[in-house]
Amino acid sequence: MSATLLAIDTCTRRSSIALRNEHTLLGEITWEAQREETARVSARIEELLRASHVSTAELAAIAVAIGPGSFTGVRCGLAIAKGMALAQGLPLIGVTAFDVLAYAQPCHHLPMLVVLEAGRSRAAICRYDWIEDVPHVADTWRIVPWEELVAELEAAAPTWVCGEVAPHVWARLPAHIRAAPPAWNLRRAGFLADLAFNRWSRGEVDDVMTLTAIYPPEA
Repeated sequence: MSATLLAIDTCTRRSSIALRNEHTLLGEITWEAQREETARVSARIEELLRASHVSTAELAAIAVAIGPGSFTGVRCGLAIAKGMALAQGLPLIGVTAFDVLAYAQPCHHLPMLVVLEAGRSRAAICRYDWIEDVPHVADTWRIVPWEELVAELEAAAPTWVCGEVAPHVWARLPAHIRAAPPAWNLRRAGFLADLAFNRWSRGEVDDVMTLTAIYPPEA
């Protein structure tokens, strides 16, 4: 089996891993990590490799979500990804957790707000616009309290909102705001694998030694 990529995302309490080759998504596991990333991710990777009949030696590239997210979670995924890439001399591709969620959304041409949990009653948010049916970052990502996010959306134009929105915020979204359904709010490593595979195919890889995570302030 050639050109198989392993994708790792441990940015928040939901972790996900996936295997993809040039033809298909071979397998994916997504679970509630609950701050047990280090103990479980390596075991889940081994489980996924066995289930997909792929050996470690057959891996050709590693992808990793670089945040934002919890300090421990992001650091765990990046450390595992870097360790595997260095040990086997594999290319490494870093992708933001925002991009993973944005890529998973259907093309709807509304301005889009991607939301991640940031702890301390806050959200990490990033705005996207659609350009030629592809979501592109429209502004620098920010950390805002949940209450401030609700106020912003009340004053905003019609917007598509997706991601890890707190339940009490979903219930308060104004009528002109479109909420993504639950399946599109789950951050899945299969989409990370797609993004990374496309970048890798174009020769866009990161330096294993200098790739760094992005964290919320005071993470």
